[in-house]
Amino acid sequence: MDKLEKIQQIKEDVRNKVMARVKKTSLNYEADESQVRRQIEAALETVVQQKMEGHIEDAVRRFIVEEIINGIFGLGPIDRLVNDPGVWEIMVNGPKEVYVEREGKLQKTDVVFEDEGQLHFYIERILSPSGRRVTEFEPYIDARLPDGSRLNVVRAPIAPSGPVLTIRKARHKVLEMQDLINKRSIDEKTAHFLKACVRNHLNIAIVGGPGAGKTTILNILASFIPDVERVITIEDTLELRMENKHRVALETRPSNIEGKGEITIRDLVRNALHMRPDRIIIGEVRGGETLDMLQCMNIGRVGSMTTMHANSALDALLRLETMAMMGSVNVSPELIKRQIVSAIDLIIVVDRLLDGTRRVISITEVLKNNAMEYELKDIYALARKDEGGAVTFELKGTGYIPAFIEKFREVEHLPAEFRR
Repeated sequence: MDKLEKIQQIKEDVRNKVMARVKKTSLNYEADESQVRRQIEAALETVVQQKMEGHIEDAVRRFIVEEIINGIFGLGPIDRLVNDPGVWEIMVNGPKEVYVEREGKLQKTDVVFEDEGQLHFYIERILSPSGRRVTEFEPYIDARLPDGSRLNVVRAPIAPSGPVLTIRKARHKVLEMQDLINKRSIDEKTAHFLKACVRNHLNIAIVGGPGAGKTTILNILASFIPDVERVITIEDTLELRMENKHRVALETRPSNIEGKGEITIRDLVRNALHMRPDRIIIGEVRGGETLDMLQCMNIGRVGSMTTMHANSALDALLRLETMAMMGSVNVSPELIKRQIVSAIDLIIVVDRLLDGTRRVISITEVLKNNAMEYELKDIYALARKDEGGAVTFELKGTGYIPAFIEKFREVEHLPAEFRR
C-alpha cells in the first residue's frame, strides 16, 4: 500500500469512527461544529498511532479533518456539485447513479455513494434543518434548502431501486429581461410589449413543460410591477425573488405525521383576499385552487399571474377547465369556461429546445368575443428562418394587434406598431 492509499484508508477509518459516534448521539447538525471537529482530531490521533506510528504531515492532517467535516456538515459526495455554479439541477437515482443538468443538458457524473445507507444519511442531513423526514409511511417529500434550492426525495416502497434525490438549485443572481434578450430567448420589442402588459394589469398565464423556464419568466414579469402595489405571492416552495416590492410571501405547509395541519394553495388563495392585495401571484396552479384563482382574477384583482404545465395556449385553457372542475362539483362546465375566458388575458408558452436552450415560443391573446368558446390569437409566434442551410426559429410578431390594448392606460413601453 503506497502513502496515498494509506492516507485514504486513515481518512475512512477516522470517518467511520466519528460517524458511528455521531449516529449514537443523534447529532444536531446546527450544533457547534467545533465539538465534532474535536472528535475527529481525537479519532485521527488514535488511527495515526496505529497506521503510521504517529507520523503525519500537518497539511495532510488538516486535509483529512476538513474532508470529514465537509462530509458530515456538507452534502457528502454531491457537495462539490451543489457548490458548482455551472450545475443547475442534481438528480441522484440511487447510490450509484448521479446526473446533473448543465446549461439545459443532462450529463452523467462519476459521483457515487458508498451504499443506500450513506445516501439515506445525507438525505436526512439535508432535511434536518426543516425538521422533516422521509419515511416508509411518508415515502416522498418536497422541501426547501436554506439557500432557496428546491428538494424532492422519493424512497421505498415507491422507489424500489433506492432513494431518489432531486435538487433544483436556487439562482443567486436574479435574472432580468436583459439576460433573456442576451440569450436570444426573447427580443427587445417583445420584452417591451410584455412590460406594458404587466404595467396595464393583464392576467397572465405562463405555461410549458417541466424545466422550461416558467418560474424564471414569472419572476422577470413580476419585476415590472410598480413598487407601490401590494403583491401577495403563493407558492408550494418559495422560489420567486422580488426585490424592492411591497410583497407578502405565503408558502404551503404539508400535513404532519398524524395527517393534520396541512395548508394548501387553495387555503392561501382564499386567505389572500383578506390581505388587501393589488395583485395575487400563484407560483403554480395544478388543482382545485384554480377555481379560486379565476374568481380572484374576475373580481377586481387584475394583473395576477401564474404558471402551469401545458404544451400550448389551448392546452392551458383546457387544463384550467379540468382543474377548476376539481375544485367544485357544483359548478357547471359552462360557468367554468365563462370564468376562464373572462379571467385570462394573455398566455405565454415557453419550452426547452433540443439543444437545451429555453425559449418563449408564443404569446397569445384570449379573446372575449364569445364566453362559451375559446378563441385565441397569436401575437408572437416562432417563425422559421434559413441561414446558410441551417434552419433556426425566431420569435416574431404576427402582425395581429390585440384587442386588450384599447384598455391600456400606460403605453410608454408599448412598441410603436401596437399603438393606436
